[in-house]
Amino acid sequence: MKQRDEQEIRSRTAAIPLEWAERAHGGVAGTERDEYVELITAAHLVADEGRLSLHRWVDAGRRAGLSWTEIGAMLGISKQAAQQRFGGGQIAELEAGDADIEVRGATALNEMKRLEEEGRKGRELVAIGLLRLLLRQTSQAWEYRRLAAIAPTAQMARLESQGWAHVASWFPFHYFKRPTRRAIEPDDRT
Repeated sequence: MKQRDEQEIRSRTAAIPLEWAERAHGGVAGTERDEYVELITAAHLVADEGRLSLHRWVDAGRRAGLSWTEIGAMLGISKQAAQQRFGGGQIAELEAGDADIEVRGATALNEMKRLEEEGRKGRELVAIGLLRLLLRQTSQAWEYRRLAAIAPTAQMARLESQGWAHVASWFPFHYFKRPTRRAIEPDDRT
């Protein structure tokens, strides 16, 4: 990333509390004590969200195949420090009792192809974890969609109106499934 790009991101981030104050109160004059209370609170929210966002993007990068060495280099820390700081990964609620098939090695780059293959075999997605998909065998073929969005309310409503059911979210993606009309024969399952 170029230095001017970094500076632009920093400037835009720093401006968020002031932009919020502009929308909420028509701006700030800096003459009232309470203005600073709200600006500090807003800046704190920006910092908190920044930390969460960094964790989510590191997790997404790992799912896309980035190594801890690469992530550490981007952040100016060692591989070990990156792994200790971000290695816990996002914890997905995996209901193992609902799944009888676990597909390992699913990354952001290959998981849709893998889901397409599994769906043709009648395997329904029930949960997503770090580098894995949990599925259950059904007698129905399935199709899958992945939506990349931070606040996907409108897009989710549109998909749900088309018969798609939300399965899980794993930043920055939201996963949907719906059965197809094709029945699965026993030979299709392998």
